[in-house]
Amino acid sequence: MGFGIAAIGLLALTSCSSNDDEIILVNNICDVSYVSTPITDLFSTANGYDDLPEYMDLETHQYRMKINANGEICSVGYQNPSTWTGSYLIVIKNETTSLQTSAIRSFSQAQLEYKSITPLVVNSGDIVSVERTIFGYTSISETVGRILRKSDYTDVPYPIVQGNVEFLSSNFYGAGGPVPNIGQPYIPVGFRLN
Repeated sequence: MGFGIAAIGLLALTSCSSNDDEIILVNNICDVSYVSTPITDLFSTANGYDDLPEYMDLETHQYRMKINANGEICSVGYQNPSTWTGSYLIVIKNETTSLQTSAIRSFSQAQLEYKSITPLVVNSGDIVSVERTIFGYTSISETVGRILRKSDYTDVPYPIVQGNVEFLSSNFYGAGGPVPNIGQPYIPVGFRLN
């Protein structure tokens, strides 16, 4: 009897027909395509970029962007290269508010994989940096990662805008470098709109 009442109560809570309730439910999703789609669309072969799955043998791969929407970064995506099965320190900083979130995560070697992180609030126009740093490696070949680089080997002409995302710069450093703006690291983040 108690289960039946609880099920009816749950059904009543999730079966709202109000448009406001539907917007709340939709906006509660951590959208993993919010940043990955602009990266994929902007830095495509059609736009003169090569997708290099194992490139830039430096410890830290970092980029800066501006998300022109209010919300929160709620996950991070990455793919470990074939040379590394270990973890990375992921740091996402809101440079405008000086807040940051960080986590130690390992990712699939077979495909892009998203991992949850402690959410980081972003207001429209805030500048955010996203970086992954490898630690505990034994060979420099383990430090490589996926980047998107101009086919003619020139630097990326930042800033580049796609929708609500503006990519501002990139940098690669640690055990060498820094090497600014040579390519776009493929480290997308999930975003939950307010």
